[in-house]
Amino acid sequence: MCSPRSRETAGPFVAELDPAPRLFLPALHASTVAPAMARRRALLLAVASAALTALPAGDAWSSPEDVYGFGPRSMAMGGTGAALGRGFEAVWGNPALLSLEHRRELTIGLLGSVFDLRAPTRLNYDRLAGGFIGAVLPVPFAGALKDRITIGLGFFTPFDLIVRGRILYPETKQFPLADRTASVAVQVGLGVDVGYGVRIGGGFAALAALTGSVLVATDASGRIGTVVEDTLVASYGPILGASYERGAYRVGLTYRGELVGRFNVVIEVKDLGQIVVPPLNISGLAQYDPAQIALEVARVRGPWRVTAGATYKRWSAYPGPAEATVRCPEIDPSTGAPPEEPCGALVPAPLGYTDTVVPRLGVERVLSPKKGVSMMLRAGYFLEVSPSPLQTAAANIFDNTRSVFGLGYGLELAAPLPNLRFDLAGQVQVLHPRTHDKAADVPAENPGAPSVRTSGVVVAGAATVGVGF
Repeated sequence: MCSPRSRETAGPFVAELDPAPRLFLPALHASTVAPAMARRRALLLAVASAALTALPAGDAWSSPEDVYGFGPRSMAMGGTGAALGRGFEAVWGNPALLSLEHRRELTIGLLGSVFDLRAPTRLNYDRLAGGFIGAVLPVPFAGALKDRITIGLGFFTPFDLIVRGRILYPETKQFPLADRTASVAVQVGLGVDVGYGVRIGGGFAALAALTGSVLVATDASGRIGTVVEDTLVASYGPILGASYERGAYRVGLTYRGELVGRFNVVIEVKDLGQIVVPPLNISGLAQYDPAQIALEVARVRGPWRVTAGATYKRWSAYPGPAEATVRCPEIDPSTGAPPEEPCGALVPAPLGYTDTVVPRLGVERVLSPKKGVSMMLRAGYFLEVSPSPLQTAAANIFDNTRSVFGLGYGLELAAPLPNLRFDLAGQVQVLHPRTHDKAADVPAENPGAPSVRTSGVVVAGAATVGVGF
């Protein structure tokens, strides 16, 4: 069962829900409710819907770094970073590589993206614009631990919101990809140089989630009122990394744990006489990064630096964005024991996602025209295989395999010049066309019936400047 849907905006938080509520309310079936009670039911539903607009938050589908890569270098080089990451980008790519940095550095930058997603006509999605903030802080130990341990911080935040979520009816044409980038990304990591070419590291990624409640009840005068409470909380996922370097080559391995952002607002209705309403759960799993393992091999020395690898993503564990509005009670109130039979509450159909493997390739050419000046030309590619099956049933939740091409440029200054680093990147993501033929039992009024062809292009660009000190 999908949650009630309405459009809501409050400060920097944005959530979008379909306008007509789909609620499972057996106690309020129209054929059994007297006219006066029916009016009260309508008022109750209106109040409950109005209460939703007071909620100040929603969540987005997934993190921007999982869509583009984290930082201009990663974006330009096919989303790589497990074996060739540098600077604050290593917090996401492989925290073990933070130990390569031996000077403090502060980085700021910009990221922008536009979406042209079609099914088959263009669907409207907002542009993305946001900023990077990164920091690398070597720990100033002496002796055997000198230049061994480094802390890294990486943040991305959209300029106009903290998180955005769309939990729409499954029949509504939609590309979750566009909302996956509309959220704050926070990573913190630590890298350690163990010696003998071995480096290890760990950290975490964090995102926002929401819990809350809405109480609908009558006051002493008989009027219906609401009390709304909500809390913005954090959800965390681990990031672990290791690398081994021998000569000009390095192998990097990164594990990123499942990162889940759930919103759950429970509407409770009390003191309405004979009207009995079960708790209504306005909830969903609207932000989700699957658990993933990235393995890469790179040539890290010389004028030509090349990295190749693959990322395994466990999409089969993703249950889908929607959760049941009305849920079966764990205890039958009439017997005080667990119910013997299911209560019949509707539940959303599973999406049927499958695990994927994403191949990646990145190339960097280093030029040194004069002392203290290094220029880098970069290019990369990755194939983001879609975990989603064809939409042959009533749902129209579209996801396409994407070919992602990146180009970039870097300029690094060192002594005797000021310690500065500039990075630029451009990225084009081409959605492979896909045709979804609906099954014979899908109603003709379904927006995707009898067949729909999906395609599109996503264009992104990023720039950062870092100061070493």
